[in-house]
Amino acid sequence: MKVNYLDKFQGTFIGVAIGDTLGYPFEGFLRSDIYSRFVDFEDYIFKNKSLFKTYTDDTQLTLHVAQALIRGNGYNANNLVNEFVMWLDDPPIGPGYGCISSIRKLKYGTPWREAASNSGGNGAAMRIAPMGLFYSRDIDSLKKAVLDSCSLTHSHPAASAGALVIARAISFLLFQDPKQRFSTEEFINVISEPVNTSSEETWREMVKILRKVQNSLHLSLEEGLVRFSQAGVKPPYFIEDYIGEAFVHPYTLSTVACSIFVFLKRLDSFKDCILELSTSGGDCDTVGAIGGSLAGAFFGLKRIPSEFIKLVRNQKKILNTSEELCKSFLKRYSNQYYK
Repeated sequence: MKVNYLDKFQGTFIGVAIGDTLGYPFEGFLRSDIYSRFVDFEDYIFKNKSLFKTYTDDTQLTLHVAQALIRGNGYNANNLVNEFVMWLDDPPIGPGYGCISSIRKLKYGTPWREAASNSGGNGAAMRIAPMGLFYSRDIDSLKKAVLDSCSLTHSHPAASAGALVIARAISFLLFQDPKQRFSTEEFINVISEPVNTSSEETWREMVKILRKVQNSLHLSLEEGLVRFSQAGVKPPYFIEDYIGEAFVHPYTLSTVACSIFVFLKRLDSFKDCILELSTSGGDCDTVGAIGGSLAGAFFGLKRIPSEFIKLVRNQKKILNTSEELCKSFLKRYSNQYYK
């Protein structure tokens, strides 16, 4: 397959931003409550555009990760720290505790090896798509860069497990033809591999959850979201009131499982996929952003409806950043990428 790298890179970034934008107004709501607001979500979006006026920290930090990779022609901790600190002046939109607390420490001089919070939240996985794209031809370097970048803000193994899985998924989908169905079994095997060689209990749990996702694709989308909404969450963070509800927990294993489940259930079109992701319930903006990165990497920009692209603020900046990253990637791996 001849890969249109620019199309795929730009699709990934715009996918993050669309999912983030569409999910943000519903963050913290049950899926059932979200769907009580409308009969047709697409119609609701374009009749209520004022609700969907911005993305959040998911997209902001994705762009900062990309800029750090561009500046350093690859991962460099100091470049990423500088980009994270610059994010504090954006200013952050709807930031999670794990990210912002660590980055504030970095800004005021705490060494980056000491700044990370022991958070299993999804703040590392939500920003990792540029790593999956840039290191798609060098999986060993991908794993190292992902782990190092996670350690700046999140020291919990759940955060690194989810980020590794999503980055590897992006690197796999970059080379898939959206006109053809890829093997779900192969996909799960590939994305499990980076976390399948560790004795770390949380990483092993991530692998088990991914296998359950693979074996649950016969379920309806609603049933799957209910099953995986709090996957891996332990007391006191498990929310008993939401048992039997679709409400995706911000714990990384849960968010990643739900994002992948919805993506695999909606492989026929980007539009169908992103509408379901962003109305998943719970942490909708991050499920939208993570799942949107998967859908964007698979379908590419040309298969994303223009009316959804136009919803995104700063769309030109996002497209330009993804183009810059693509140029850096092609220059670095000019002798390796598929013709």
